[in-house]
Amino acid sequence: MSTETAVAVPDWLDQPLGLAPQVTLVAGADGNPLLFDAATGIYVRLSQTGARVVPLLDGSRTGTALLEAARRSRGPEGVCDRSSILLSFLTDLRAAGVLSVPPEPRHGRDLAIDRLFKLAPKLRVPAGRLNRLLRPPSMVLARFPRTATALAIMISVAATVAVVLAVTLPGPEIFTSPPWVVLVVVLFVQATLHEIAHASVCQALGVPVREAGVKLFFLLIPMTYVDRTDAYRVRSRFGRGAVALAGPVVDLAATGVCSLLIVADPMRYGELRWLLGMQLFVIVTNLNPLLPVSDGHHAMEAALGELNLRDRAFRYLGHVLFRVRLPAAQRSVSAARRRLYLIYGLVSATFLIMLLSMISMNYYRLIVDFLD
Repeated sequence: MSTETAVAVPDWLDQPLGLAPQVTLVAGADGNPLLFDAATGIYVRLSQTGARVVPLLDGSRTGTALLEAARRSRGPEGVCDRSSILLSFLTDLRAAGVLSVPPEPRHGRDLAIDRLFKLAPKLRVPAGRLNRLLRPPSMVLARFPRTATALAIMISVAATVAVVLAVTLPGPEIFTSPPWVVLVVVLFVQATLHEIAHASVCQALGVPVREAGVKLFFLLIPMTYVDRTDAYRVRSRFGRGAVALAGPVVDLAATGVCSLLIVADPMRYGELRWLLGMQLFVIVTNLNPLLPVSDGHHAMEAALGELNLRDRAFRYLGHVLFRVRLPAAQRSVSAARRRLYLIYGLVSATFLIMLLSMISMNYYRLIVDFLD
């Protein structure tokens, strides 16, 4: 039985459709099909059905012809009209910029959201020299992955024990101001080693990093970073989890060294309690899965087998609250995944709004105090 449904066909579908010249189909995390745009460096996740449609986008057929064929699609129930699903899929690919037809310029709410998430000025370090510098440690990690994993676990356990001892050990009361220069230098070196650990594991898994540097997230939060977008190519969840947790292991090791000094001589190294407190704050914050750029978030993604969980959750939250159109690939997810997206989106958005509000108020108070 055939079901006919009228679908409005946009004018841009009257021309031959193909992938943009720089776009290729690759197998990514957990074997998920991804489109990779070499010009922009972005990845577009596809459903298995979408991956079967991509080979048809070879430039020999117009979008209208593809829709006409979809109207006569055969399935287990016989002939049925799938043109509306295909139209949504092609529209999403065009919006992602991976088709030969350029995307429409963004405007209104979409443009405002894009600009909001780009409010992160960066001081970039090209990755070419970094990748060459990290080749020796990455080769060691690639050759002895089990030994490196066992060593990381032992260091983490030992550091945790040292932290507990340092925190519970009675120490002298310190009323002097902390040595800010020393603290800032130590934390900067620790952050640098943190990012180097991420980059080394990436290289060990055959995924070189794109760049490194320092950015000002939302114009408020300074942070070091390594662009490890290509970690989407790592198929195993364990590998992606190792990339995410390599940095926190370095942080925990540094915290363990600080704790050992405090335990060894509480009087001499009493002022290091300031540093220990800051290091613990960095670790807890970085492992917070509610923050969109945290290592805890990336580790949770790896454990759940998700890609770009924050974006998918916020899109679904926008769909529920404001009726924003969902991408075609996200409409076919299970009810359990939709509940996951909704819960995570609500909790994460609430937490982020509260955090940014608190930071903004603190900045405001600092400015007012400075002007007074």
